[in-house]
Amino acid sequence: MPVLTFSSPSLRRAGALLLSATLLSACVHSVDRAPDDGLTLPAAWNTRAPDAITPSGDPRWWTRFQQPGLNALVTDALTQNRQLRAALARIEQTEAVLRQQTALFYPTLELSGGASRGNNVVFIGDQRIQTINNQYSLSASAAYELDLWGRVRHGRQAARLDAEAAALDATAAAHSIAAQVTEAWLSLIETEARLRLTRSQADLNARFLELTRLRFEYGAGSIVGIRQQEQQVAGVRSQAPLLKAQAGVLRNQLAALAGQPPGLLRIQTPSSLPQLPPVPAAGLPADLLLHRPDVMAAWRRVLAADHRVGVAVADRLPSLRLTADAGYQSQSSDRVFDDLIWSVAAGLVGPVFDAGRRAAAVRRADAVLREALAQFEQSLLDAMVEVENALLQEQEQRRHVDALSQRLVASQSLLDATRERYANGLSDYLPVLTALTTLQADEQSFLTAKRQLLSFRVQLHRALGGDWSIVATTPTGEPE
Repeated sequence: MPVLTFSSPSLRRAGALLLSATLLSACVHSVDRAPDDGLTLPAAWNTRAPDAITPSGDPRWWTRFQQPGLNALVTDALTQNRQLRAALARIEQTEAVLRQQTALFYPTLELSGGASRGNNVVFIGDQRIQTINNQYSLSASAAYELDLWGRVRHGRQAARLDAEAAALDATAAAHSIAAQVTEAWLSLIETEARLRLTRSQADLNARFLELTRLRFEYGAGSIVGIRQQEQQVAGVRSQAPLLKAQAGVLRNQLAALAGQPPGLLRIQTPSSLPQLPPVPAAGLPADLLLHRPDVMAAWRRVLAADHRVGVAVADRLPSLRLTADAGYQSQSSDRVFDDLIWSVAAGLVGPVFDAGRRAAAVRRADAVLREALAQFEQSLLDAMVEVENALLQEQEQRRHVDALSQRLVASQSLLDATRERYANGLSDYLPVLTALTTLQADEQSFLTAKRQLLSFRVQLHRALGGDWSIVATTPTGEPE
């Protein structure tokens, strides 16, 4: 029996062909990109941030407000929010696709068995002969496609990147939900504080009305002053139902964010707005590539689209498929394993003419890649704008709050002076009413400004992203 050695010309040719295919596969399509390719990122932010105390991308930044009620609400939202659950389900979908793509690296093995019984009639001359035939079979078949051009490898890499992007999308959703909860909670505190302030202002206006009526009874005032103060009382009291309704709407919003029906969630709020937490480090614009989950997800999708270009390119090249079959077949059940039947084969299939279908698929994949790259660049630009806006708005809002605080002092002093002049009969009631209206409007505006300052801090944290994830593991796609 002749023995085949590596000196055989046929094997040398086959080996050379396989080596050439392997080398060619390495250069069919390569994915070698960096997130900052084609982008010019500024070296620093335009708005100078205050000296930071907490790190950039502060994990679980809402705890910096040191409010147990807020911490409980965010925890409930991160575990019960339905949008977040949907995002987690999308992760499972992409991981399942990744496992499907990973399975293509392995050969397939199928087993089959059968038993049949039938009759056969044969005529020999005038004689009719009927026979009964039994057939028993048991076989196994294996198939494996060599990934000569990287089609399977690129497909698996694209699926893995899709799974990573889905996980980052879920983390971005968690960041957004935490910010929504915190902003709604701050608005609820502001609204309830304004409701209490409105009731207090209504009581004060009622006392002013009583004093105005007493002065009128003693001939020291006018009916116009009484009517003006009555109008002031009614105007202030009219705000209370609106604020009460607004507080109810915010409570319902928080319940929905926490995955609860309206009215079932107990929400604890302090009587006043919390203090502004320490300033987080804004870092550099390039840090957004590491801390913003939406930007990171967009970059994963760029790489996934690039790998799918590799899939489309490899699909235009020949495929090599190896098959092996082995089995037993017999007409008697006790002799099924007597005779082994086997075969091995290799098949090379390549496209010759497809009317440009595969070339069009490459062009489409390349266009999808360019779309994903443009979307990534836009997401990075949007993230930079959000950070710049948050830094600028917080900086100017601090100045606005300081100015309102000084205005409050001046408004109180003006009210005291006009009341003294009115009490001494040196002026009518209109200056008092004007000063009172201004002071009460300033008190409401000051509460809103303080809440807005805290909201800008929340927006800064949201814009900076964070180094935490709701997904514990990185998808691998390995068979279970």
